[in-house]
Amino acid sequence: MRLLQFSTLFAPFYTMRRNWFLSVVLLFIVFTQEAKAQGHVVVEVEPSVKEMEETRTARRKANSDKVRGYRILIGFFSSRAEAEALKEQAMEPFGGKYGVTVIYDEPNFKVYVGQFTLSDDADAALVEIRRKFSSATRISDIIRRQAK
Repeated sequence: MRLLQFSTLFAPFYTMRRNWFLSVVLLFIVFTQEAKAQGHVVVEVEPSVKEMEETRTARRKANSDKVRGYRILIGFFSSRAEAEALKEQAMEPFGGKYGVTVIYDEPNFKVYVGQFTLSDDADAALVEIRRKFSSATRISDIIRRQAK
């Protein structure tokens, strides 16, 4: 009895598997081409979805007046009352010149002085503000574009 080699014994199965794979690939290509050849697609949108998209677009346009800039952080607190007290202290010397705001940035209330588009302006203000608040720091942030 003659022993058959492994490759001779399983050669028909190998070619059958290869042919099956090529057939699947060919069918995939044919169907994708057929899908491209068909007409156009019409998408019907519910009015509520259209309203949501319009709201999102309006909100994005409203944010277009914001730019990358700088603020001076003079303190942050877990309590709004403490942040408001620091704001009142800063309003007298800097409120009229730069403006002072309290912004809630979870989990803290942060007290900022000014909004600056140029780092040189922020640095000049920082020198002045540090005379009163020694821990003041310049922070890069999104600010409102200033009217010209």
